[in-house]
Amino acid sequence: MKKISLAVLALALCATQACQSPENRSAEAHESDSMIVNENKNEKKAGTENHAGNITNKTNADDDSAGFMKDAAGAGMMEVVFGEMAVKKASNPKVKAFAEQMVKDHSKANKELAIIAEKASVLLPADLHPDHKKHYQQMSKLSGAAFDKEYMQMMVNDHQKAVELFKYGQDVNKHDLVAFAKETLPVIQQHHAQAKTILGSL
Repeated sequence: MKKISLAVLALALCATQACQSPENRSAEAHESDSMIVNENKNEKKAGTENHAGNITNKTNADDDSAGFMKDAAGAGMMEVVFGEMAVKKASNPKVKAFAEQMVKDHSKANKELAIIAEKASVLLPADLHPDHKKHYQQMSKLSGAAFDKEYMQMMVNDHQKAVELFKYGQDVNKHDLVAFAKETLPVIQQHHAQAKTILGSL
């Protein structure tokens, strides 16, 4: 009986592990190794993607320079959008001519700023600020002299802010951005002076 029990035990062990054929053991080992390799590949791939994402988010602009670019781009976009509306709705020839000049000058400045921002990997705003959108809707309901006065008052206020912004832009650390601010500031100052003169004549 003792010999029979030992034989049964040996058969049981053989059925589970010990008596597997060399081919079966080799196949299982290969499958296990493959799983490890695949996991390592996935981990490496994920690490590469994360690293690439970090690089994409990096810029070579400090916070002050990036902030100035975003603010200037938002203001410039607003000048073009409202200028285009004023070209269509203004009744006063001086207001209409001023609006045409705003579209021309600020479109040029916006393109120059976009090139600098792209080189610095700074993402500029793609749409109007919510406050500007709200004001746009309000002004779109005006016409005639009421529209002309509202538009020119807006131009006086916003160009005053733009003058201060571009003065600040002359003190940032990026040399190409400083050059842009110095080149653009006199144009904005001229716009501001013209806007005050036209508003005073309405």
